[in-house]
Amino acid sequence: MRIQDHLAKLSWTAADKVLFILYGFVSLVQMRDLPTAELGLYALFNVAQTFIATFSDNSVLQTLIMFGADKAQRGGVNRFALIWHSTIMLGAALLFFAAQTPLTALFHEPRLAAVAGYVPLMCLVMIPRTYCLKLLFRDVQMRDVFLVNATWFGTMAALTAYLLIFQQLRTFESMAFIAIVGVGASALVAIWRTRKLLVFAGTTTIDRSSLASFGFYQSLIGITGNVVRQLDFYLVQYFFGAATVGIYSSARTLFRPFDEAVNGIVGFFYPGAVRLVAEQRNEELLAFISKSLSFMLVTILAVTLVLELGVADVLVTTLLPARFHPALGYFKLLIFTAPILPFTLLPAVILAFGEPPRLLGYVLAAVGAGVGTLIVIGMLGEQAFVPFGIGAYYLVLGGLCFVFVKRRTQFPLHLLLRAIPDTLNFLRSKR
Repeated sequence: MRIQDHLAKLSWTAADKVLFILYGFVSLVQMRDLPTAELGLYALFNVAQTFIATFSDNSVLQTLIMFGADKAQRGGVNRFALIWHSTIMLGAALLFFAAQTPLTALFHEPRLAAVAGYVPLMCLVMIPRTYCLKLLFRDVQMRDVFLVNATWFGTMAALTAYLLIFQQLRTFESMAFIAIVGVGASALVAIWRTRKLLVFAGTTTIDRSSLASFGFYQSLIGITGNVVRQLDFYLVQYFFGAATVGIYSSARTLFRPFDEAVNGIVGFFYPGAVRLVAEQRNEELLAFISKSLSFMLVTILAVTLVLELGVADVLVTTLLPARFHPALGYFKLLIFTAPILPFTLLPAVILAFGEPPRLLGYVLAAVGAGVGTLIVIGMLGEQAFVPFGIGAYYLVLGGLCFVFVKRRTQFPLHLLLRAIPDTLNFLRSKR
């Protein structure tokens, strides 16, 4: 695999992730008008709908990639995925809404009832967006992915400006309105860009038990994995309250470029790994894994060094209002975990090898480490160390997956830094 052969798709992927970074600045502007508790409620809303969507993605939508590569099977696979994706999204959202009373009591937050009221509407508009995006990722149509997300963020940025001008961006409800309209607008664009891919006619020869088995393990992986990655906000709410959730959320917003870098590469990485494993192109698979991992690792190490040398302090004190400055400690601890993130690409390789039970075991171990760390932090009242929960999750998951991939692909350790000589050789060739 040569990186230059994929520059067009990688460029659109990079542009897509720049959108997330740019909207991060919009989020920082929103924080200037939002009280910490209101931002905390919005974080709980966002986490709830994201958790549901991620669960459905893992349990159902991944079948579009795993089984939809065969064009003869696509009609049946597309139909299966759409029916179950819609059922899971709406069913889980309505269940969350119905549970609002016990949730408000459990998490000591009466306004969780308001959060629960908006989740079903958000999930409804999320269905076509997430479904169509998965079709685009399957066919590696990164330009269209960019257009869908540009509509999403552009709409939310415009609504933010409008509400700020009229001084109406003060509550969780205004933030939920922005999010729902933005997702709805991007869903319309997603449907238009995938109109030729929305094929549902025909039957599939794929055994439904294979689809169900794949979905079963993927759903368990999705539920357990996102307990720490997304639902850690609810544990923070339980132990420390909505104001702390708001401050932690602001730190996670600043950290989002790291998360989105991984998400962007996964969207390109997983279909490629599935294809190379299926075609038994082992040498190309090793090159594909090592280059993806190495370029991410070297880049993140460089950015981490710069941030830890003082840039993080400047970012927090300059971009965030004074009431959010306590987020600096959280942000620095999150940065400390960033070099682990490239290794979280590797679950995609394990799935490509057809070993979801193994991956489930790794995820359970990582979640146990993350949740255990957060509970200990909460019981000790040491809210300054909240980011160690997600850090423990990343460390255990990334470590276990790397050990497996290293053994399965004969991955030499020196390839972790191959990005440096590869880049130098590329630059020399252009002279």
